[in-house]
Amino acid sequence: MLLVSLGSCEKDEMESLDPNLSNSADVNGIQNFNNGMINSYSSEVVLQWNELLSKSIDNRMPQPAEVKLYTMVTLAMHDALNNVVPKYETYALNNISVDASDVSKNNIHSIADAAVSQAARDMLASVYPPAVAAADDLLGKILSDIEDSDLKAKGVIIGKGATAAVLAKRSNDFPMGFAAYSGGTAPGEYRTDFMPWMVANPPIWPANAAYAPNLGSLTPFGIESGDQFRNEAPYSLNSKEYIADYNEVKSLGCTNCPLRTDEQTQIGAIWIENTSSSMNRMARTLIVQRKLDGWEAARLIGLIQMSQIDAYIASFDGKYYFDFWRPITAVRAGDSDGVDATAGDGTWTPTFTTPPTPEFPSTHAYSGGAAAAVFKSYFKSDHLNLNVISPYYLPGVERHISSFSQMAHENAISRIYIGYHFRHAVEVGERQGLQLGEYVFEHNLRELKKVL
Repeated sequence: MLLVSLGSCEKDEMESLDPNLSNSADVNGIQNFNNGMINSYSSEVVLQWNELLSKSIDNRMPQPAEVKLYTMVTLAMHDALNNVVPKYETYALNNISVDASDVSKNNIHSIADAAVSQAARDMLASVYPPAVAAADDLLGKILSDIEDSDLKAKGVIIGKGATAAVLAKRSNDFPMGFAAYSGGTAPGEYRTDFMPWMVANPPIWPANAAYAPNLGSLTPFGIESGDQFRNEAPYSLNSKEYIADYNEVKSLGCTNCPLRTDEQTQIGAIWIENTSSSMNRMARTLIVQRKLDGWEAARLIGLIQMSQIDAYIASFDGKYYFDFWRPITAVRAGDSDGVDATAGDGTWTPTFTTPPTPEFPSTHAYSGGAAAAVFKSYFKSDHLNLNVISPYYLPGVERHISSFSQMAHENAISRIYIGYHFRHAVEVGERQGLQLGEYVFEHNLRELKKVL
């Protein structure tokens, strides 16, 4: 989703600092940070690198891989800035003993621009080599505008250290990709042989493949474990709730479904994009709209992307734990599922191509709920005033979003209108995502205590 215009309503008063410091890390010995000095550092360079990141990776890889790259780069930038002047907790590069006594309003851009730029460039080069040329070009331009000095050199060293620390912390991560996955054959079980588009393509994916069946066991970035919020199962096939969900997605989620309204079609298409990129664009727009400084900008984007990758981890834990079938399987097998009230249709086809993963819970709903919770907690308000468009499916069509809750809800139910999910999966995904986002915000990248 591309954010293209800001509404004309009055802005919320921006309050981005967490007043509840009781959970902040123990920072005995850390130098006092100077809020006025930090506030003088604009978000310009942070946004430049964030825009380059988007241009480099959006829609160029499977969604879980994309969101992980977003997270790695944004956390490296956040850690770099907070090792220039410690304002917030870091993810990987410890800033307990940082001495910022030589940083002032007059020179903060020199060291901070160098630090965040070097961190972003090095992480992009490490995790996505196709972006090296563009990253080297931007790094060269930014560093050439900084007068040579010890602070500039120190910023480069800090940036390199931030990237190295994040990479070291994630050094045991396993790669994500397609794997052979037979699934089940009984009614309600996920079946790879009901994915008619999934033709074996070695070595990228084998026959009867599914994507990242082990993702739920990946070490999370900000939550405790992939199963932390797993607390509800899919409906049984003979329940009235499942039958209602079945008939709903059958009538609203197919190609050219006559009962789907124009607005439902619009919602389905406008939220089709990967949430890591759409929420990233929303964050960038809000950073400009609400005039966040560079430290605040890096923290907001870092929290958003941390919530996104953890939403993928948590939702994939549920997907492969419950192994529930997708609507395309359920509807095509409706006459043989043992439920009289679910009339089948062997030619039923969803609006967009169904992803090669089990159904429950909805990752998209999970991710949107997580982002909404972070945004609401960060800005201490549910108010939002943005017009959004889809650059891929509905060019020129705008949709006004007035709250983060509306964003999360539309993002979730969109999956019904494109035939990906039953309603229960999107409702549970959104609810669990909200819980995850709140947890990420409350336990990560918090404001440090001042040493008196």
